[in-house]
Amino acid sequence: MNTTIQNNNDLLAFLLSQANSGTKNWFGFQQQRIAGIDTAYRMAIVHADKMTPDQVVQYVVDLNNAIYNKIIKG
Repeated sequence: MNTTIQNNNDLLAFLLSQANSGTKNWFGFQQQRIAGIDTAYRMAIVHADKMTPDQVVQYVVDLNNAIYNKIIKG
């Protein structure tokens, strides 16, 4: 089954389906990459005048790691 993510609602629906799938690692590397790429582009659009591309990407990596460690793993 292929999942097409075109907007935030699709991304949220995908993550919810993963969370409800019973899979232990539902917010693993693949899901973090999908969420991270979308987040990086959105941040770059809003903060292009304040952050370099590397800063945006590093922020998104740090954010994904914090989400995983503090929310998913608990």
